[in-house]
Amino acid sequence: MQPPKSSIQYSIISFALCLAALSTALASPLYALYEQQWGISTSQVGYIFIAYMFGVVFSLLFLNKLNAIYHYKHVILVSLAITILGLILSALSESVWLLGFSRFLIGIASGLITTAAMVGLKDQYPFRNQALAEKLTSMITVLGFGLGPLLGGFFADHTPRPLADPYWIIVIFSTLIFISVFWVKPRLNVEKKYHWTALLKLQGLALPQVTLRKLFWVCSVSALCSFGAFSLYAALAGTFIQELPIKSSATLTGVSISIILFVSVLSQLMCKSLKELHVLYAGLAALLFGTLSLVMAEVIHNIWLLLVSILLTGIGHGFSLSAVYYFIGNMMEQEKNPLIFSSYLLIAYQGTIWPVIFSSYLIEYVGVVITLALIAVLLMLTIIWLIYQLKFRLEPSLVCHT
Repeated sequence: MQPPKSSIQYSIISFALCLAALSTALASPLYALYEQQWGISTSQVGYIFIAYMFGVVFSLLFLNKLNAIYHYKHVILVSLAITILGLILSALSESVWLLGFSRFLIGIASGLITTAAMVGLKDQYPFRNQALAEKLTSMITVLGFGLGPLLGGFFADHTPRPLADPYWIIVIFSTLIFISVFWVKPRLNVEKKYHWTALLKLQGLALPQVTLRKLFWVCSVSALCSFGAFSLYAALAGTFIQELPIKSSATLTGVSISIILFVSVLSQLMCKSLKELHVLYAGLAALLFGTLSLVMAEVIHNIWLLLVSILLTGIGHGFSLSAVYYFIGNMMEQEKNPLIFSSYLLIAYQGTIWPVIFSSYLIEYVGVVITLALIAVLLMLTIIWLIYQLKFRLEPSLVCHT
């Protein structure tokens, strides 16, 4: 049997990455239903969301050496298998603890597949324009995250068991993709830099050479802000919508989250011909004003301001990640070290952990508006600091990279 063409293999890996991202975001519109049907608090919902992120961090700290030991195909298969197990446990969950554990497993799978799929997509890249490789990877990932809440909310509103059926449906598709990955034939040769016992050791940050480290940190913290702005919607969109004068539902919650990511994908398509430095400036500015608009929407209970916030956050998310993936991808290729991307993710994903921890805890004591105001101030100050670093410290070197 002849191996499939590179374009087919590229599509298989793309579907695997998209479906893995979809699985991680599937539960976002269901959190409000868990609150209603299980009688749990907002802080407990936050803990369930954070369990996923702890899984991601655990994977990046301990398991990402797998990407340097084994072919990306094997890592993708393992991550998909863990994803399927996590989805099954999510469907069977009847307690916060079991749901949290299932989310932890899905987080481990997400951390594993992100780096492996990026390596695989570069290996099987079938197009002539190599400069678009990292941007396509970013768009595939964001598309998956966008479809997750949309399908999760839709299935929850149109199936008999809203807290189980969405997971079972995705299990079926995940199993089909898992089987198809066996057709992928890697072309890269893996140099075994570690013995498997190295997995027991804590993974430190794999930083690029000194001349690129400032750029690495600015990119990582920019992604942190992008993920932080979005994670507030992903974990607490149901809570935000309940504060507004509209009828809430799982579908509406899912749509509000998905719009951000679909706008993000469109933004990345729009900016592909622009200089990466300008794209990063525009992305950070959009995140800044999107965060401000969200706070204003909650203060004056204005639906239109919420919509403006969603659109600006989506544009900021897309522009920022498009530029960041480009710069980090260049560093990976220049130094032939996939663990640089893992280090970037470890820093960036802190933006999905701490804002949700603080907000889910503080909401019960000081309310939604004050909580959002505190988180927004921290986020906006960080973005202003990033813009300052770009303008006065890194712009000459960034111009060289564009």
